[in-house]
Amino acid sequence: MIERLFDPIAILVIVGIILIAGIIGAIVASKAGESWTTAIEVALLAGLGALIARSVISILLSLGDDTAGAGLIVGWGFFLWPGVIDTFLALFGVQLLTSPPVLLWIALGVGGLCGLMDGVHRIRTRDLFGAATFALDTTWGLAGTTNGDLLHIINTFAGTHRDDGRRNAHRYEGGFHIKKDFAFTQGQVMSELSDGPGTPLYAHERTHVSQNRAFGPLFVLTYIGWMVVMFIPGLIVSVVKGKPVREALEAWCYFNNPWEAWGYKVGEGEGASPRTAFGDLIWSDLAVVVVAVFYFAGALGLAWLAFSAVWLS
Repeated sequence: MIERLFDPIAILVIVGIILIAGIIGAIVASKAGESWTTAIEVALLAGLGALIARSVISILLSLGDDTAGAGLIVGWGFFLWPGVIDTFLALFGVQLLTSPPVLLWIALGVGGLCGLMDGVHRIRTRDLFGAATFALDTTWGLAGTTNGDLLHIINTFAGTHRDDGRRNAHRYEGGFHIKKDFAFTQGQVMSELSDGPGTPLYAHERTHVSQNRAFGPLFVLTYIGWMVVMFIPGLIVSVVKGKPVREALEAWCYFNNPWEAWGYKVGEGEGASPRTAFGDLIWSDLAVVVVAVFYFAGALGLAWLAFSAVWLS
């Protein structure tokens, strides 16, 4: 484990990331008329992000004896896409993206890009809370951060980054989204969000940022899992109620999703319209809570079985 944590090639790559990030930071500081400390911040966050993410994933894989099962679970829980792809490839006996060496490079890249963008846009508060959120985004919340990095790449060309000050989150006006006029948040990156701090929609999206930090893989996987579980019931409701398929699926897979119900509740506290105002197929908060109890009990049970099979066997 120790040898892998201090792998010379990985250390050299991280040093390279620090140097490149420092140059980028210096350019950003020059254009913005800021001090040279901006360059140091960009370089430091990029290097730390790469080092922290790679180290945590290395430890997790080592504790799982670097087995294929450990790689697959880490691929799903901490990066999502490698797990999805290798689950399909497993049908052909192939492990492409969830082997330990590949996952370690993915972790280094995800953490490094997260730190780079945080530094370039200067979003982190310079206190313990800022340090804690950064640590969570590059460890427990890596699945959301992976998608957040993808949003950064896309929105560099498709959106406009807004400077809301040091709030430990990014906001893009415009950019990638699933549905027009609906914001889209992954990790600490909020996309297609023109409403700034102090507005109901901003509060809703910031709730998703906090959910990812607090619940990590459980948030990402149970959010997607809810959509999968409710897809067929949504189709049935569409037929029984005589509603358009899109309306029924949107209600059951999105508006009734417990994570979204939580976000809408926070938004309502800031003056937004009730979640149930978006359609008559949307459940009450009480109904969401009741169903969520059983849903999350099952999800946690499956998570425990997977964890104990690899790390406690």
